[in-house]
Amino acid sequence: MLVKKKTLANKFLVELIKIFKEHNWDVETSENGEYSVFDMFCERLEELDDDSDRELMLELTHNYLWVNSYEYEKYMTEVFRKFLDTNKESMKRIQTIHIFPVQDKDYPSKTKSGNFMCYLFQGTFSRKFKEFRDKRVRVIETFDAIEKYKDDIECLILIDDYVGSGDTLLGCVSLIEEKGIKKEDIKAITLVLQESGKKIVEDYGIDIYSSIIRNKAITDNYSSDIVEKKIEQMKRIGKKLKVKKKMYLGYKESEGLVTMIKTPNNTLPFYWYEGKRDGKFMMAPFPRRNNIGVDE
Repeated sequence: MLVKKKTLANKFLVELIKIFKEHNWDVETSENGEYSVFDMFCERLEELDDDSDRELMLELTHNYLWVNSYEYEKYMTEVFRKFLDTNKESMKRIQTIHIFPVQDKDYPSKTKSGNFMCYLFQGTFSRKFKEFRDKRVRVIETFDAIEKYKDDIECLILIDDYVGSGDTLLGCVSLIEEKGIKKEDIKAITLVLQESGKKIVEDYGIDIYSSIIRNKAITDNYSSDIVEKKIEQMKRIGKKLKVKKKMYLGYKESEGLVTMIKTPNNTLPFYWYEGKRDGKFMMAPFPRRNNIGVDE
């Protein structure tokens, strides 16, 4: 346990505890060989070369968003309310609302967070809205089923918990269009949305709604005269952690600061990348499933 070992300078421990309390995250340490998020965050800070790198990561973490599974329904309520308020007239005309989880068109059998959102929707959630009470809601879970119901679909709502670059969403849209659904009949709903992804999706012609919009961690939050310096610093941190070069700033240089049930690779890899370095497996505070890489 790093707090007991005092391997991390006291000033960084104090600041990290402050950040965890600020976000209402548990400030706890491990017992019986287990690891807490706080412990793993301390270890990750220890991996960095100098104090300026630790200061940067703590500075960025003040703006970090961690959405736990029990918070999903709250954010879902917010974004569906936005969607329904914006589409009042069209929703009056539609008798059957079709819902589809965003899926990777190249790996449609891969479990995605959109499937979890659909599962939540099928419970008591949809009864929260009067607009759904006198309509039929059909959840479609496969691309083949979209083709089956294409003549019935007046509005197809794609749902996911997070949209970063927009690549997966637009790949999904392209396959849906191949199944015979018009682009203008497709809407997208997500809990958290990167601003850069929002622009790409909307430029393609898809309306997208979210509870929260996130900008780039560094590029959009520092003055122009110091952005380049901090970007280079972040790249050095990525190199130190042995992250692949193209991922130094997250997928498509999204510079994300987000963790959902799983951490998207759009997030800066300091928070999620795990691998073996110097013969030791290094853990991250907000890991991704199957993100482990060995680069020695």
